[in-house]
Amino acid sequence: MNKRAQTNIVAFIAVVVGLFILAPIMLKIVNSTLDPLEDTLNNTNQEAGDRVGYIHDVFLNFWDYTVALAFLVNILMMLIFAFLVDSHPIFSILYMISLMFTFMFSHYVVIPVTTILGMEQFATEVTQLPILNFIVLRFDFILLGLAILTGIIMYSKFKGGGGGITR
Repeated sequence: MNKRAQTNIVAFIAVVVGLFILAPIMLKIVNSTLDPLEDTLNNTNQEAGDRVGYIHDVFLNFWDYTVALAFLVNILMMLIFAFLVDSHPIFSILYMISLMFTFMFSHYVVIPVTTILGMEQFATEVTQLPILNFIVLRFDFILLGLAILTGIIMYSKFKGGGGGITR
């Protein structure tokens, strides 16, 4: 257990990819349950059908924003990790190892996600998750941009003498 509450970037990427895989599957379950229920309720009581439709819409937005939020937290943690790199040299070594593993395994992690998103059974769910679709299609470019950004931050921390206040 890490007592300093610092976590590895690979753990955050695993959580984000888990959400990538889980989101279309959960939407498939909810869509297959709530769509017929909403149609049936609309035939009997319009207000009840509208309320089920509202719950359905909230659930759809929840998963899309959950994936986007997890991805944003992942990016923020990597930026914080890059800012802490000047406090101890071990952070730079751990950062490089984490970045290397991230780039090595990002392709293998995105393959199941793209397979699920490309399946005919999840065609409706993919169109309901525009943020997830954007992130998955541009995952390598986003990671490369993040690596460049954190590299610039680390370079400025090392070159600038730590960026602390000088008196």
